[in-house]
Amino acid sequence: MISFPYSMPEITDSDIKRVIKVLENGYLTQGKEIISFESEISKKFHCKYSMVCNSGTAALHLVYSSLKLGPKNGLLTSPITFLATANAAKMCNAPVIFSDVDPDTGLMTPETIEKALLGSKIKIKVITVVHLGGRVCDMKGISEIAKKYGCLLVEDACHAPGAYYNHTDPVGSCKYSIASTFSFHAIKHVAMGEGGCVTTNNQTIAEDIINKRSHGIIKDKNKFQSIPEINAPWYYEMKDLGWNYRADEMSCALGLSQLKRLKKNIQKRNMLVDLYFKFLKSSDYFDLPKKDEALFSNVWHLFPIKINFKKLKKSRGDVMIELASNGIGTQVHYIPLYLQPYYKQRNIKQYSGASKYYDSTLSLPLYTQLKKEDIFFISKKIKDILK
Repeated sequence: MISFPYSMPEITDSDIKRVIKVLENGYLTQGKEIISFESEISKKFHCKYSMVCNSGTAALHLVYSSLKLGPKNGLLTSPITFLATANAAKMCNAPVIFSDVDPDTGLMTPETIEKALLGSKIKIKVITVVHLGGRVCDMKGISEIAKKYGCLLVEDACHAPGAYYNHTDPVGSCKYSIASTFSFHAIKHVAMGEGGCVTTNNQTIAEDIINKRSHGIIKDKNKFQSIPEINAPWYYEMKDLGWNYRADEMSCALGLSQLKRLKKNIQKRNMLVDLYFKFLKSSDYFDLPKKDEALFSNVWHLFPIKINFKKLKKSRGDVMIELASNGIGTQVHYIPLYLQPYYKQRNIKQYSGASKYYDSTLSLPLYTQLKKEDIFFISKKIKDILK
């Protein structure tokens, strides 16, 4: 039995009360909760526009569609990410290529991105960086590379709500990007169960996403191409293809309640991470993640350690099974996309950093309900097994 899963949501009484209030009011979709949620996101992330949708994948697809990704306009992204970052571009029929990453952090860098762009045989219109595990990429350096090659920059910030660029501007403010996307999945910092969001400062993109998340429907009579009959409150038009990517009121109520304690929860995660550093210490067989807050913010969605399985003479699966027998759940983030059958590539030597990161990484339990004695127990078992 797993006593300590690698992650789990925190649901409080205030979360439950807010959702119940929506159910009692009887208005279950396209009501006041989504308006309030979007307003609070815009305030907290310092952006002009925020559009909540029903998943992080939907958020990415909406952005890529609005930026006109397609057969002749491709995507460059990280191979160390969840499938959705690349799949959403494929949903636009766009080609996808990958950049290598830093072998220690799993993050794309200005250098790895430029190398991928120079080697690309397709036109890259969008570069999507991934703030893996809550650690923020070098956005200033990457934005300079994007401008140099005429690319638009998008942030997959699904792991990083509450993080900052250089401790001044919040991720989501789009200081360096055209748009940012977030996931509010059940185990994210802000949990809706299933949900996501796009933030941007571009009015045209915002309006396009608002239309596309609800079947492409337009109800603004000033934008109609045809003239409806007099007094036709039911009338609407569809100019472009859209989808049902709307989020319901219960999910938005839960997300709004969770967003209000985001700062507090990040502080708790930082405290738990400090305890890991205190109790674990790097050894000959494993290394702890770098704590480089002076350079880049990290809101610790994940706590990944790097294990030398070859030196340990145990496989990653063996280690995970041993930890699970002690009630400790772990996970791997992520299988590189170039290894997936859909994206399979023969020449993976160009991704040496990504391969090194993947071959050694293992995510340990990290969620706000953990206590000091839990971290001590987990750390002790890890040291016993990794020796």
